[in-house]
Amino acid sequence: MGDWLAPMLATFVTLPLLLFLLIYLGARLFGGRKRAAFYAAVNVATAFFIAAVYFLLAVLFGKSYLVHLLLFLFGLHTAIALGYWRKKIDFRPAAVFRLFWRASFLIFAFLYAGLLVYGMVARVAANL
Repeated sequence: MGDWLAPMLATFVTLPLLLFLLIYLGARLFGGRKRAAFYAAVNVATAFFIAAVYFLLAVLFGKSYLVHLLLFLFGLHTAIALGYWRKKIDFRPAAVFRLFWRASFLIFAFLYAGLLVYGMVARVAANL
């Protein structure tokens, strides 16, 4: 079982957009609803986008940014929780976590794309 699990996880950490598309297409095939399929793909792919950004940062800049990423995630969650509490007064942890998770998806998907482009440009420029 471990013979296929490690390469599969490595592929999805390296290419989280592929995982996103596979989950979306699978959920569309079996569920049928576009919105539910999209949210299912977002929920699964977010963790892989966060891992991909961590590894891209480690490869591009040569040091670990794990503490920085964790502090960023904690600060983002705190900001969303405070904003939700101020707007709604009624604090619902499930709704706050859902907002945090979706915001993390957007932020880390853009960070992933930006770091990918930066890494390609930097490698090409270094080899000229």
